[in-house]
Amino acid sequence: MGAEITMEDGGKRVIDSNGNEIGVVTDVDDEDGTAYVEPNQEIGGELKSRLGWGRDAQSEYPLRNDAIGEITEEEILLREEY
Repeated sequence: MGAEITMEDGGKRVIDSNGNEIGVVTDVDDEDGTAYVEPNQEIGGELKSRLGWGRDAQSEYPLRNDAIGEITEEEILLREEY
C-alpha cells in the first residue's frame, strides 16, 4: 500500500513521476488518512482518470493512498505508474 498521510501533510505539493505538480493537499481526513487535493488546472484527463478523479471541475479530490510513492518534508510523490 501507499504511505500514511497525516494532518502535517496539509499544504504539501503533489508531484507526479515526471516531476510535474498536479495539485496541493488542501485537507486531510484524520479519521481515515485521506488527503484531499486541489488539482492544478493544467493536469489532463488521463491522469485524472488514473487517480479516479472525475472530469467535472470539483475544487478538491481524494488522493488514493495506493497512488502515493513517497512523502517528503515538502512534497507527496506519486508512484511511477501515475
